Amino acid sequence: MKYYVLRNYTVENLFDDSCSFSIYNALNIEKINKWDGEAVVCFLMYPLTGNYNDKISALEANIETLNMLIDNCTKRIILLTMHPISKSYHPTSDFKLSKLVNEYNEICWNSSSTNNNVICFDYSSFLRQYPDCLLIDWKHFYLSQLGLNPKLAGDFKDWFSAQYNSFLSVRKKCLVLDLDNTLWGGVVGEDGMEGIKLGGSYPGNAYEDMQRRIYAAYENGVILSLCSKNNEIDALQIIENHPNMVLKNEHIAINRINWNNKAENIQDIAYTLNIGLDSIVFIDDNPSEREIVKSLLPDVVVPDFPDKPYLLPSFIEEVLSKYFSIYAVTKEDINKTLQYRQNAEREEFKNRFTDYHQYLKELNMLVEMSLAKSFDIPRISQLTQKTNQFNLTTRRYSEDDIRNMINNKDIILCARVKDKFGDYGLTGLCIVKHNGVDSVDIDTLLMSCRVIGREVENEFIRQIIQYLSKLGYQHITSSYIKTNKNSLVESFYENNGFYVIEQNVNYKNYELYTNVYNTVSNNIVEVIWNNERQNN
Repeated sequence: MKYYVLRNYTVENLFDDSCSFSIYNALNIEKINKWDGEAVVCFLMYPLTGNYNDKISALEANIETLNMLIDNCTKRIILLTMHPISKSYHPTSDFKLSKLVNEYNEICWNSSSTNNNVICFDYSSFLRQYPDCLLIDWKHFYLSQLGLNPKLAGDFKDWFSAQYNSFLSVRKKCLVLDLDNTLWGGVVGEDGMEGIKLGGSYPGNAYEDMQRRIYAAYENGVILSLCSKNNEIDALQIIENHPNMVLKNEHIAINRINWNNKAENIQDIAYTLNIGLDSIVFIDDNPSEREIVKSLLPDVVVPDFPDKPYLLPSFIEEVLSKYFSIYAVTKEDINKTLQYRQNAEREEFKNRFTDYHQYLKELNMLVEMSLAKSFDIPRISQLTQKTNQFNLTTRRYSEDDIRNMINNKDIILCARVKDKFGDYGLTGLCIVKHNGVDSVDIDTLLMSCRVIGREVENEFIRQIIQYLSKLGYQHITSSYIKTNKNSLVESFYENNGFYVIEQNVNYKNYELYTNVYNTVSNNIVEVIWNNERQNN
């Protein structure tokens, strides 16, 4: 990523070579606004030199610089909070310096919640991983003004990348959990409900605390699944009836509690949920089981498991922070487990049919089409960041990008899909940009993998073409840009009436004239247009 970094100390070693850096403590708004990079990073660290009053003066200047940046910068701004990491001699009753640090951070937090152009990363969440004595190498500081120990540079790059990925909603999807000696202490088949360690005194309290942290991940859209070699009836009895069990069956999207190979069970979980193996993190106390999964399913993340129960809460926090961080939670994230449970029910329903066409008709699918509104923007941005398989161009857009498109009168069409089992939410997106008076270009066309393969995608493009035709557009262009994951849609446009006008091994360009477009619905998917969403 290409950033412009506003800094007060040397931080070049913490970012890629493509980044630009300000002079120490120098804010040049005109230069920043003309700069062509992705975002401005405001990384003003806690003052490291001078006496107490010197630090107060430095912080007051930092706050002034921060406010000027927020008020005048036209680029996306990434603010890093400030954390005191050097001591100063002063009366213990004097809190001026602490108040200024809090004021600085309050500005960061408040700006990120009220200004769509600003996002905020908590720098202290990085620093808390290390003892204070490791944060600064004073030799390197006085030689080169390095504001962070160079030994931590690699860790900082990983942390900053993870923070930005959380903003882009790039994270793993599913946490697959073992049961015995993982979610509780002991073995159900040997110890029974009364004998397992869960809640109460140590070590049961550590297992309960771990579950509470996993439950918080569930509330933030992480899919939970179980994969355990166990008697299913005995295990489910613990899950539903143990008084200290935090995670209940309603929180689990799918379970595979049997005596099968765990790698096969995880593959089945991925298939049933319709997610990739690279979206899964597997937690198991047994090193042999972990090694089997690592060997047979290299795309699955399999963290080492702590050898002491008191380490479990911090272990799971580290796993969640590393693989499941998210900057903000959408409605679709909150409902994700319910949606995946419903998807498993659809798979069971499908097994009753020998005729796939009849199965689709019996699903009673409904697509609600609408123009994008402001409350759709977080989900739209999330879809562009996360959708890979059914994504014709795989262009990634931030919330600001989408907001600018709407303000620019670009056409953004959304599809919400429902069937007899439930609501998929906003799962289809088309971004259309103007080419001229009667010509438009489909910049982005994507659908969540949860709804593809059920004729929804074909009805979606049909509705888009008909809508554009009614608006008076006679000529539509589009593209397919090849990636490692979207071969599924390589011929999608050809199959829906578009003509190839240019192609090579990496892309195809298409066009379609609406006055000769003539396809009809297959009567599998019902479509309604939500005029209220269009007109509000």
